[in-house]
Amino acid sequence: MRLTGTRCVALHEGLCSIQRALGESYLSNMCSTFPRNLNFTGGVVERSLSLSCPEAARLVLTDPEAMVFEDFEEEGLLQGSRFLGPVDGKPQARLPEIQSLVIRFIRERSRPLWQRIGSLGLAVGDLGGLEGDRAVAVLENRLSRFREGSLDEFPESRADTTAIQLEGVLELILARIGVEYTSPRFLECYSEFMQGLRWTGESTMEELAGRYRDAFRCYFQPFMRRHEHLLENYLANYAFRTLFPYGRRLPDQRLTIDTSGEAMRDAFLLLACHYAIIRTVLIGMAALHERSLDVSHAVKLVQSCTKAFQHSSSVAATMLQVLSRQFGDPVRGAIVVIMD
Repeated sequence: MRLTGTRCVALHEGLCSIQRALGESYLSNMCSTFPRNLNFTGGVVERSLSLSCPEAARLVLTDPEAMVFEDFEEEGLLQGSRFLGPVDGKPQARLPEIQSLVIRFIRERSRPLWQRIGSLGLAVGDLGGLEGDRAVAVLENRLSRFREGSLDEFPESRADTTAIQLEGVLELILARIGVEYTSPRFLECYSEFMQGLRWTGESTMEELAGRYRDAFRCYFQPFMRRHEHLLENYLANYAFRTLFPYGRRLPDQRLTIDTSGEAMRDAFLLLACHYAIIRTVLIGMAALHERSLDVSHAVKLVQSCTKAFQHSSSVAATMLQVLSRQFGDPVRGAIVVIMD
């Protein structure tokens, strides 16, 4: 199909004219499976949802019990043309256990969420070349020591750090929306972020950082205390769907398993970047809506941000370049942009 605008030419009054006239069996693979995501690796099919679908985002983010995993056998799942295909590369031994440990890091509420992400990133840095039992042992040891508070002392956020953090995240956002078409829903969220921080042509980064910190303390933190599961569910879905930390996107968007240290480091950097963008924009939206900020704002932001950033074939490389350019050490940069 050659698009004449930003909407599918088969849509008629908001509905698919192909399905209405010919039935579901005539839909393309993409249309028949979206927002369902299937990864086939190591003889197992992992089924998840893409949060770029508004209803999928609502279901996953708003239910505290949404990210409960179920194992079952199903006949005929791989038959026919509707299966999206296997993950390339050698299957990673004990991948389900590794994924479970990643999600346990994300849900370890004894520490702030940004520290859980940061410590997970440092743990991933120890996995280069490790597989199976050795990888599980490293993650289990890291998680145990993290719970005890015996490692990973992170710096405290200061006024000057917030300005650097905000500038870094804005660079990530502008590197995306400045070069490709971006859906109106994300641009609406970004506009609310700018309005909340009272961003004008005369605003300095220090002024914006001050308003940002006030919004974080007065509105964002109380909101997240009431809805801790929101961003945890987002991260758990992201990690599971992308086979974190071993999944790497090929140029044709297929997933491949890559156990090299560089690939896993990049997987962490991208997870941190996506989280930082959502968190930062939501804090600006909190500055605008104040105590009226609710779950629907977060759902709209996550859905539109997922569509804008994770559906782009070029954004991953751009994000990694921005981190290196802005911070020199990209891992340090990833820690800075997610800090509270």
